[in-house]
Amino acid sequence: MSDEEVKQKVIEWFQKNSKPGKTKYYMRDVINGLPDFNKRAVQKALNDCTVDGTLRYWSTGSSTMFCLPENMNE
Repeated sequence: MSDEEVKQKVIEWFQKNSKPGKTKYYMRDVINGLPDFNKRAVQKALNDCTVDGTLRYWSTGSSTMFCLPENMNE
């Protein structure tokens, strides 16, 4: 599967799983949510999505999570 296809699946996963009250996820949550994909491919897709602005990092200082840009302030 190409990098673009994995990125699309990651974005679809976020759109499907982001609900009021739960919009931010750890990398391991996404990897576990996409068991058909190689762990490294999902990690690369998450990082590529943050570079191109499709996803955003969100940090508490000790933990880093990912979210869709529209959920950044929730």
